[in-house]
Amino acid sequence: MKPPQKNLALKFSTLIVATACFVVLSASLLLSKNFKNILTHWGEDVQLTVYLSGDISAQGRDELEKFFKNHKDIGNYSLVTQEKALTDFRAQLASYAPDISQDEELLKMIPSSYQVKLKTEIPTDAQSQVLQNIAAELKGRSGIDDVSYGQDWVEKYGAFVSAINLSLNLVGFVVLCASLFVMSNAIRASVQVHRDEIVVLEMIGATASMIRKPFLKEGALLGFMSSTLAIGICFGLYTVGKSIVNTRLSFLRLGEQMSFISPWMVATLIIGGTVIGALGSYLCVRRINDGYAAAGQRA
Repeated sequence: MKPPQKNLALKFSTLIVATACFVVLSASLLLSKNFKNILTHWGEDVQLTVYLSGDISAQGRDELEKFFKNHKDIGNYSLVTQEKALTDFRAQLASYAPDISQDEELLKMIPSSYQVKLKTEIPTDAQSQVLQNIAAELKGRSGIDDVSYGQDWVEKYGAFVSAINLSLNLVGFVVLCASLFVMSNAIRASVQVHRDEIVVLEMIGATASMIRKPFLKEGALLGFMSSTLAIGICFGLYTVGKSIVNTRLSFLRLGEQMSFISPWMVATLIIGGTVIGALGSYLCVRRINDGYAAAGQRA
């Protein structure tokens, strides 16, 4: 069944719309992945600061380090002595407030502390809750003045990552429904164009698979072409975007964290687009060879 010339414009416009749908889906996946890469990179600096009281004993420190070592969510920890804290503080204030950096009474108020980092396998969207749990466990122990982990920043960070995941799921669902609807309409129009041929095939006893097969191939090809074109367009946008980031935002070193979607995700998008095209076609031709076309003509 070769499509008539008047149906080519509809097929071309359908290809453009379906490609746009898959571009939106691919771009959403790409943005989500790179936001996660960047946020995960920044999240590696998220840590717990445990401030020690001045009268904590050596035994108290040993017990605290034992707690860190045996905790299932803590990856590593390091002690920042008062001397080191004072040295770092002086270095940071030397060029901004040299007089304060020489004030021994003020500097002695800086306590010793432990810098505690989580295990790397903990998901980024779970870090906030894990830090809260550890902080709650530590605040009740003797020898600890305070526990800080940048609560507001960590909570906003976790909420942002969760929002990205939710947005991706919503966008994916809407785009898949839209692409299915668009390709189904194109196949439905093709069925109408070939109605006379379908009637003849029904009358001479053609099987359902013989009649449906060309339309299923047409839908699958439409899905394959649109998803493949979308991947190509998305890769071009990614290349341009990364170049701009490397040029104008090089000081943030974000380009090092950017990457294109993985090969298996590319394959999934193309296979998924092909399946959606075939499914949209099937929804339109499933009634063929049960008198559907002939009934339509009698009406």
